[in-house]
Amino acid sequence: MAAKGIQLRVVDEQVLATLDRIERVATAPRTIMEAIAAYLVPAVQRHFETETGPDGKWPRLSPRTAAKRIGRSQRGYGHMLRVKNRLYSSITGEATDNTAAVGTNVAYAAAQFLGATIQMPAREQDIHLGKTNRGRRFVKASAKRKETMRVTIGAHTITIPARQALYLNDADRAEILHVAEDAFRAEADDASGARP
Repeated sequence: MAAKGIQLRVVDEQVLATLDRIERVATAPRTIMEAIAAYLVPAVQRHFETETGPDGKWPRLSPRTAAKRIGRSQRGYGHMLRVKNRLYSSITGEATDNTAAVGTNVAYAAAQFLGATIQMPAREQDIHLGKTNRGRRFVKASAKRKETMRVTIGAHTITIPARQALYLNDADRAEILHVAEDAFRAEADDASGARP
């Protein structure tokens, strides 16, 4: 309240209408949440493209994994988690009245993002070998003139290091704040432009 004897009371219809619209956005910010969710999808995909997590660059692929990558152009250490783009393209966003979320429904995403240790039991398996001018090599089961052998593979552990993509960096946080500010500003502009 102002000092004795002087008071300014806002009764301007335009100002009150603007404040009402801003209050409605603040109490049911679904449009803001939808804009944030729409921003988060490409933001997470950028984390895939830059191969960075909240703690910096993702751990490098093991030499064995890099050598087994699918497709000649994808062999090596680049394009982690994007050989077939299944995980990358599965990133989706959704919004409710007061939440914005981004995620994936791919079953192996948690192991890739959070890391995992998988205990593989011992097993027997058929391998198929074919003769080449460089010696014997693994071939497909459908290959002609192959030798099939039954082998035992011992129990072993597979360790998948964490390659986090679902996180917010400083640029993401700043953009989310801009999205919210823009929504409030747009409501205020719409109300002031709607003056009779």
